[in-house]
Amino acid sequence: MKDLAELVELNRFVGREFLLWLWFESELYETNLRPTNADACALWLESELTLASEAEETRVKSSTPGLAPEAKQALRQGKLPKQTKLRLVWGELEYGWKMNADTLAIASLKIPAQLKSQDDKYEALYERMRLTESLETILDALYADFITLRLDVAWENVIVPQMRRWARGQPVEEGKYAAAKAKLKRTKTSAKKGASLEGQVAQ
Repeated sequence: MKDLAELVELNRFVGREFLLWLWFESELYETNLRPTNADACALWLESELTLASEAEETRVKSSTPGLAPEAKQALRQGKLPKQTKLRLVWGELEYGWKMNADTLAIASLKIPAQLKSQDDKYEALYERMRLTESLETILDALYADFITLRLDVAWENVIVPQMRRWARGQPVEEGKYAAAKAKLKRTKTSAKKGASLEGQVAQ
């Protein structure tokens, strides 16, 4: 049985890999993501991005930090995204928040303009809860897709090599990546635990 320190470390890397995957997908599909059990959405990194390894951190500030050369350079150095600001558009709803990958905590959440009258504070509270739950729904769907990929052999055989190409500025074999994702939708998730991604993109 893993002790608390091991569990914390494992969760930290899973969160950073999840954020890396969101970043990769947002660029590969030009922000248009299609989670398995939710409607399509647009998602991208904005304003700031922090990447870290055990030894050091790289902070990138830009309107599109994921596209900055220093962000990909940090990946090639073995760093993983630790924190960023995200923007998500789902139908007519638009959200912005800061995500800490190590805890998957959401901070500074900006929800869409509330649709109901502000005259009734209870109605306003209910509307805010509904909007927040809508965001949780799409994030849960994205995380479920990530975990399905992460636990399958396709992660090491297909996903990581394509992420490595992306980090190097080489064309991603989108057809191969899409085929791996489509296959997983038709099969059960493997229970095999993969190795940590840290340093693999840099290889």
